[in-house]
Formats: sequence, structure tokens, C-alpha cells
Amino acid sequence: MIFDMLQRSSSLENPSVPISDYDAIQELFPSMAGTQVTPDTAKRLAAVYACIYVLSSTIAQLPLHVLRSRNGKVEKAKDHPAFYLLHDEPNPWQSSYDWREIVQADVCGWGNGLTELKRSPRGELRELVRHAASHSSLEKHGGRIVYASFDPEADAETGRAISPEDMVHIRAIGSNARWGTSPIRQHAETIGLGLAAQRYGLTFFGQGGRPSALVTHKGTALNKDSWVLLKDAWKSATAALKKEENKTLLLPADLEYQRITIPPEEAQFLESRKLTRSEIAGIYNVPSHMINDLEKATFSNITHQAIGFVRHTTMPIVIKWEQELNRKIFTRAERAAGYYVKFNLAGLLRGTPEERAKFYHYGITDGWMNRNEARAFEDLEEVDGLSEFLVSVNASKPDDVNDKSDKDKKDEQ
Repeated sequence: MIFDMLQRSSSLENPSVPISDYDAIQELFPSMAGTQVTPDTAKRLAAVYACIYVLSSTIAQLPLHVLRSRNGKVEKAKDHPAFYLLHDEPNPWQSSYDWREIVQADVCGWGNGLTELKRSPRGELRELVRHAASHSSLEKHGGRIVYASFDPEADAETGRAISPEDMVHIRAIGSNARWGTSPIRQHAETIGLGLAAQRYGLTFFGQGGRPSALVTHKGTALNKDSWVLLKDAWKSATAALKKEENKTLLLPADLEYQRITIPPEEAQFLESRKLTRSEIAGIYNVPSHMINDLEKATFSNITHQAIGFVRHTTMPIVIKWEQELNRKIFTRAERAAGYYVKFNLAGLLRGTPEERAKFYHYGITDGWMNRNEARAFEDLEEVDGLSEFLVSVNASKPDDVNDKSDKDKKDEQ
């Protein structure tokens, strides 16, 4: 466990070693590139921050409802206490968006997203409180495994134990079934390389970078007085050039001006940064164009990548959230009564106006959607008379069409 070192001499009630000791935490994220890699330092790398933001904001923006399936009909269960908490306000200081965004960011950074379910004495859900994964762990307490929280934002000054049934736990892929492993920890070398390259670039350009040109004297060596005169003449010439860009630069004495281009090793530095950015996008399974890497992007493949992002990146995360919320929030009796949590991904799969028009057209003419349902998808009000289902003649059985034709002929006679 990643916090064993921090908690060797501590207990849940009176920890003697603060969990926020980042000097100790950094030792758990080594990098051969010589850069300490932690979830906090990794976010200084633009690609890591962008990937975490994309995944966190995507989960946070999806509509989240408590639904109830009863007698073949599905309806919003606004009478359930969890509906308001999940949809609007999980606690007094966070909106539903803020809560989901920070919990998913914990999953992407630390490998675990934790939310305590606080209930009334009668067992009714009252509040959802996020616990920082950086200040939490799994411990054996009183003969059973519990969540140990030392989070000063969520608890008192001392740590306490939280039962597994009262903790919603969203995990990244880990080495065991109970605790997720940080993606940043698993890929510390790749991210460390990116941080090292960024640090190198900062140092390189912070110190003025490589000189843009060399000026050499072709004749005999200059004495001290000549050297001072030459430097003063050069400063005057370059100062005049800056004021009037189209002027010709006059070189005093027999001097040679040689321009310096970017050497191969510096060009490789730029390529290394691009490669690291692409690898980090792969770690989080985020399409490169979504973190502003448009080098190989086209209009057509971006459309397909967006669909792939929903299917292969967002959907697995959503299912993980739904299953964990369903099994922790609802009792067995409530699940048997048809209560469940559902994210709505329709907004992410929303196509262009032309694609939506075709979708509605086929749905209405094939008889499995009415016109008011199509209006609801477009956030339009219901209109009287548009709730009837239409059936296309072309979609009818041949016998039905023939019977209708015979009937029409008899009516004409």
C-alpha cells in the first residue's frame, strides 16, 4: 500500500506522521530521468493535466439521475433522497459537477476516488463527502478491513475508520482487488521524461538559449582597446538595426557573420516532447486531438475519434461509476423495487443537425418513435397531436398492403 511508509508508527485515532508529508510521498514515485514524479508534480506537464481534465470534465458534465423501473415503465425517482444528492448538490460546499470532477481527477491521479455516504440514524442518505485519496488508505482495524481517512477537509483533526459499505470507491487498474494503482505511478518513467524535457527547455531558454549567430575576426588577434571598440561598434549597429528593420547591418573591420541554425540534438528535443505527449494521451486512452495535438488530425478522423472516445474511454468509466453507486447507495430491497443510477451519454453521441434529422426521420417513419419524443431530444416543448405513432406503408406487411388496396377498390366501386 502506498501509504504504509507514512503510517508505520501511527494509528487511526492519533497519527504521529502527517499523511501530507510529500517528501515521503515523492520517494514512492521514482524516475530514472532524475525528476520526482507525483500526481501533483505530474500535473505541471501540460499533457497530463489536459488528459485528467478531459476525463474528469466528461464524467462531471453527463446528466446523472436516479431512475425507477416499474411495470415496464422507467421514470425519474425524484422522491428518493439520492436523486437530489447525485443530480444537484451532494454536500453543502459542492455541486454534483464539482464532486464528480474532483473524484474522477483523484482516480486519474492517485488511482482511487473515494466518497463517503453519510446517513441519518434511520439509515436515510443525507450527504456525499469526498475523501482525498492522498490522505486515505485501507487498513485492518478491529479485525476487519476499513478505509482509514486522515483528510482534514472531510474529517476532524484525527483520523477515523469508515466501513466499506459507507464508501463509494472508484478504482483505476491496480495490483490487487481492493486498492487501485496510480496511472502516474505506473508510468513514472514516461512522465518523468516529459518533466525532465520540460525542465531542460526551461533552463535552456531561461538562460537565453543558444546564440543565434557568431561574429569572428579574420585578421590578427585584437588587443584590449580594439576589442572594446569592436564591442561598442557592434552594439551601436545592432541597436540601429532594431529601430529600422530594413537597414543593412554594417560590420566594422574585417569581420565575418555566421548564422547558427537549430542543431540536430535540439530538433530531437522537440521530437521527444511530441512523442511524450502522444504516449501520455495513450496512457489515459484520450485521443490526441482532445489535448490540442492536431498534428495528424483531419475533420473526418476527428469525428470518428470522438465516437471512439465515447465507446472505448468514457463508457468503461461510466459503467464503473454506475455499478459502484448502485451497489453502495441502494439497499437490496430498493434495487429489487427497481431503483438504479444512470448516466445519460446521449449528449456526447449527439450528431450533426443532418445526422439527427435522419435519425428522427427513420425513427418516426418506422414507428418506434413519435414526433414529441423527437422534440424532447431537441429540448422542445411537447405539442398536442404529435404523440401518435406513425407507420410507414412501406414498412407494413405485404398482406396488409394488399388488403388495404382491395378495400380501397371496393370503396371506389
